Amino acid sequence: MMMPSIARTGRRAAARPWSFLLVILSLLMGCASVTTNSAEAPRRTDNRLDAILWQTTSVEYRVIVQSIYATALTHLERALADPHWTALSAQQDNYQKLPPAVIMDIDETVIDTGVFQSQLARNNGRFSSRPWREWQERNQPAAVPGALEFIAAAQARGVTIFFVTNRDHPTEAATRVNLVTTGVKLPSDLDTVLCRDERPGWGSDKESRRRYVAQSHRVLMLFGDDLADFISEYRTTPAQRAAAADKHNTWGTKWFMVPNPMYGSWEASLYDFRNDLSSEEVSRRKFDQLR
Repeated sequence: MMMPSIARTGRRAAARPWSFLLVILSLLMGCASVTTNSAEAPRRTDNRLDAILWQTTSVEYRVIVQSIYATALTHLERALADPHWTALSAQQDNYQKLPPAVIMDIDETVIDTGVFQSQLARNNGRFSSRPWREWQERNQPAAVPGALEFIAAAQARGVTIFFVTNRDHPTEAATRVNLVTTGVKLPSDLDTVLCRDERPGWGSDKESRRRYVAQSHRVLMLFGDDLADFISEYRTTPAQRAAAADKHNTWGTKWFMVPNPMYGSWEASLYDFRNDLSSEEVSRRKFDQLR
């Protein structure tokens, strides 16, 4: 009567080590699966990677931007020679004898922030003020290809370069250091770095600052990487933005758009400029915009 019981007990005892091993293997496989998924998740879902890599590594980006600035240089002599040449429709009266100027955005127009964008992607982070200011303070800027050459040539011809940027006023000192470190010469007798909120009414819409420059200078050209660097009608749908841009025939002669696939109002327009959406919802809305 005892033998069957002993046999069964022996079989159960023999089976326990294998059961234990199976449990351990299952747990290890589960951990490996979780680790792999968590490591791969940013790579699968972060749709900034190709854009950042294109700007920071591709010869195509460098050639395109250099071509844009080279084209602008070919128009500079015409602009200087023609007293009626202006890049701003607001300049309609008594501007012909004003000294010449060019208005330029800074980030992705003069200074390349691809290293900062790479830092965000590597840390799976989104833009926020603290890391942005820390990056500015480290003062390791790179120049957008062709920008410094254009600026130097324009300044040599007596053209004042105004930098109309949405970097905020508290960071103006760091912004000036960044520009000088990059190789830009700033005048000592004139404030040419016009930041957001530097004066009352100087909000994120740059029109008030463009008009400010137009009061004292004949504006020959505008440079930027965002529609907001040229017009105020940029916080609308992609179709409306395209229609607003098409109203102007100054592209490539007086207005010069530098490519920026990493960020901008073009991206925010895909999800209605909403800052309260999760990354997943932003990605879903972007996916819905595919044609």
